[in-house]
Amino acid sequence: MVIGYFNACEIETKQKKGVTYMSLQKNGASLKGTFSKAVAFSAALLTLTGSVGSLSAAYDPCCPPEPYCPAPAWDPCACEMPDLVIYADFLYWQVHPEGLEFVRSGGFSPSAISTIDQTGSIVSPSCELEPGFRVGMIVDLGCCNWDFYAQYTWLHQCFGDTLTAENHPDLQPLIYNQAIGQNQFVPIVVGEEELAAPLGPLSLASAEYDATFNVLDFGLGRTFAVNNCFDFRPHLGFKATWQDIKYHVAYEREEVVLPPENDPVPARRVDIHNKTDFDGIGLRSGFDAKWRFSPCFSVVGGVAVSAVWSDICTYRQDTLTQNETATKNIDLKQDTCALIPVTELLLGLQYDTTWCDTDIFVFVGWENQVWWNLNRFIYIENSTLLSPILEPDVVPANVGTNNIQFGPHGNVTYQGLTVRAGFGF
Repeated sequence: MVIGYFNACEIETKQKKGVTYMSLQKNGASLKGTFSKAVAFSAALLTLTGSVGSLSAAYDPCCPPEPYCPAPAWDPCACEMPDLVIYADFLYWQVHPEGLEFVRSGGFSPSAISTIDQTGSIVSPSCELEPGFRVGMIVDLGCCNWDFYAQYTWLHQCFGDTLTAENHPDLQPLIYNQAIGQNQFVPIVVGEEELAAPLGPLSLASAEYDATFNVLDFGLGRTFAVNNCFDFRPHLGFKATWQDIKYHVAYEREEVVLPPENDPVPARRVDIHNKTDFDGIGLRSGFDAKWRFSPCFSVVGGVAVSAVWSDICTYRQDTLTQNETATKNIDLKQDTCALIPVTELLLGLQYDTTWCDTDIFVFVGWENQVWWNLNRFIYIENSTLLSPILEPDVVPANVGTNNIQFGPHGNVTYQGLTVRAGFGF
């Protein structure tokens, strides 16, 4: 959000002193009766109210009756703005990607007719506050308060969660891989019968989200001085972005001990690597507003919307590790042409001052950004059929491996503190 020093002209506070005299003179006989006293009191109150209003207008430090640089009738753009404004932001934002649920803990009874005695939970990586920065500039084009602006924003997000069976009973995966899914069984022999033994719960589930956020905004703006207290600046330009988004999920199962006639099922680990390359550009438009409620302090806000076009590339690679041997059992890629809407909101307080002919401002506010439908990881639904675990030298049937979930899985939301310092020359 481009918020800076965009006053159309400086305002000089002018104060006037005045004294209002009010008197009620008696002419002839004195006022008598309650009605006469009420009339006199009302007249005095109205006279006093008018006097206070006149004094308030004369002393108003925010909206003096005359601007410092009055424009002649033939030139409505005579007021000057700084030739160059530069600023830097410190960002402390919370990042919340939707659709990252990776494990379930409890919540289901052993059978459909039994009672569950504990509330389960569905877990996704916890939202965290991450530091970042933004740098920008506003250049006066010397034409009726038109300006060129550009700003670059950087933020790196890295957070995750790990759950173990010691603290969370009955862990079950929510991101499917045929080597770790719920509906699997182990063929066993008991006596002369061939039976199926289901796998036990997970011993570990972990997830880590890692993304780099690079955004460049640039375009043109035009400042309008609505009055001596309020400036309005619409702008139109472009938003470019290049983002590298990774989501790594890992599941582990312990060794399954079977009856003596059968070999144990060794411990196994599945690593699911999701990656999205998002490079795009599109139109960006919005407005900034600034309301001065004192000579030095202002309420500043802004709204912007963008439509970023991109050819999004999404990758998924899964690796099964068993008996110290790694096997890649999923390798997928998807290219999607998409138009990603982006909304931005900003509101805060700004302090302006001047030192050695240099305009200085400090801004503290709260900012929100929503990147709609950006989560496009490749997810596979859990099979509704049983998928047997066979010996390594036997090729298993691909049961339920084509249940791919197409379409976006949620938005990515940024919100948090924005602290800005800037100079105008």
